[in-house]
Amino acid sequence: MSKLKIAILLTLLLGLVISLATFAGGFSVVKYDDTSAKIKQPSKQVKTPQYIFNGDFMYWENGYPVAWDVPTPVLGPGWEVHFANVDLTKAGTREGGTPPLPEGEAKEEPSDPIGINPGAGYFFRTGSSGSQYAGMSQQVSPKLVDGMYWVQVHMTAWEHNVQSEYNSVAWYGFGETDDPNSVKEWRELFPDEFACSNGDAKCNYLGRKESVLIRSGSFMHLWMGMKFPDHNAWTVFVVDDISISDFSDGINVDVTDFTDDGDVRWDPRAER
Repeated sequence: MSKLKIAILLTLLLGLVISLATFAGGFSVVKYDDTSAKIKQPSKQVKTPQYIFNGDFMYWENGYPVAWDVPTPVLGPGWEVHFANVDLTKAGTREGGTPPLPEGEAKEEPSDPIGINPGAGYFFRTGSSGSQYAGMSQQVSPKLVDGMYWVQVHMTAWEHNVQSEYNSVAWYGFGETDDPNSVKEWRELFPDEFACSNGDAKCNYLGRKESVLIRSGSFMHLWMGMKFPDHNAWTVFVVDDISISDFSDGINVDVTDFTDDGDVRWDPRAER
């Protein structure tokens, strides 16, 4: 091969590497340590078996929550997305350290966290056009059979410079596969016209609690994002305290809507 052909080939390869690096640069995995929360954790009070693992996001490996699939999102032009381990314990601290994974097939989670309370977060910064979404999923326990189950999912969110109504949106649902397109019914997690303002530095810790028909082998999906590219706008979502349980523990099923289970605070000056 001539030197000219080699030079052309190297130039093309370099351009490909730069393009890939530019594309990958819009998505990253980070930690937020400026958040703290005073919240209830209702799933900790449920004594029946859990049919989702690591629903409190206590266990992390290589920057991701154990048992949850977090695919790299396909980014629209100019959009930026971070996936985050969000420390809800106390701003500026990482107390206690991560507990060891439970042993055995049962994977029983400790009933008393050892000084930490992580949540899983997504950050979206608007691009030049279109919408942007991302999510995560997990297959339910093989012990789950077709039937009605009690589901709890908690979320908080805050935004900056958002102008469009209902721009920051989030849902959960159950699908037949790990593809979010397999979900037939999405259930809203943050129903407000606008998420909390970044300047407020505090937002409700909303819990959606309801009975849901779940099929054996289903995948639980969490899906969130921004519908409109408002100029220089961004949103942070934090999800935590997820549980799927049966009704043998005498669960109060009167709740079929959102409940306020506390507050999450953050530093409005923190860089995102």
